[in-house]
Amino acid sequence: MAAWYPCNLGGEWGDWMLRRESWWVRGLVGLAITVGLLLVGSYLLNPFGAQGWDPRERVLGHALYRVPSAAMAPALTPGQVVIARAGPYRRRVPARGDLVVFVSPVDGNRWLQRVVGLPGEQVAIVDGSLQVDGREVVEDYVAPGNLTQSYSVWMEGRRVPLGHVLLLGDNRDNSHDGRLFGFVAVDRLVARVVGVD
Repeated sequence: MAAWYPCNLGGEWGDWMLRRESWWVRGLVGLAITVGLLLVGSYLLNPFGAQGWDPRERVLGHALYRVPSAAMAPALTPGQVVIARAGPYRRRVPARGDLVVFVSPVDGNRWLQRVVGLPGEQVAIVDGSLQVDGREVVEDYVAPGNLTQSYSVWMEGRRVPLGHVLLLGDNRDNSHDGRLFGFVAVDRLVARVVGVD
């Protein structure tokens, strides 16, 4: 046991130091193994319901995403980082106005847009105003300057099927969204934005 130290302390003092160090080392090794097993177990059990294999989502329940385009301007700008909670719709339904990360039906990548239409609702855009079941919805997050194109000021009414939502970008003139690719199944919603840098 004396080989642990550069010099032999000997006697009771040396034995006490060796016992003390042995306890400390064993404690650290035990802690490292426990934490490792907890992390691996959390990843495998996926308690947050993450849809991908990203360890940030499966173990921590959150992930960082960088906004790639101006589709969500002015609320979010390109390059901005958002914090998203994985698997938020396992136990609750989406709410209108939620910013969500979803698997795009266009290319299979993860996109970021806003929930504007819920299951069973009739959604239209009339004169640039979002109408849900015939009533105007106030959208403070849509800048008036982002409503100049014809497809931004008019969308024929559509009924959102059960188990689906309608997603739109805040920058209606510059967003490839539900007006073009249709409705998105709720189980394709990967995460809900809970924080912005």
